[in-house]
Amino acid sequence: LFEAFPGLEISINGLYKYIREKCALSLKQAIKYTAERDSPRTLQLRFDIITQWKAAGVSYRENCVFVDEAGFHNQMIRSRAWSRK
Repeated sequence: LFEAFPGLEISINGLYKYIREKCALSLKQAIKYTAERDSPRTLQLRFDIITQWKAAGVSYRENCVFVDEAGFHNQMIRSRAWSRK
């Protein structure tokens, strides 16, 4: 990423703040998924949020950065995961 955008600087705290405030994600206790995961209601909710993101101008091929959480915070407990607020 830094090679593609020379001069780009971002701190761990800055990235964390962006994820919490702009993406509305937080770290929560992770649990195994249930059968509801692929229910019609859940699929509709997923479709709705993606539709909202597209309407807001999010384009996964043009203006998204995917963060590999394994290297993001080496003290992250495995039982925690990002979740909608």
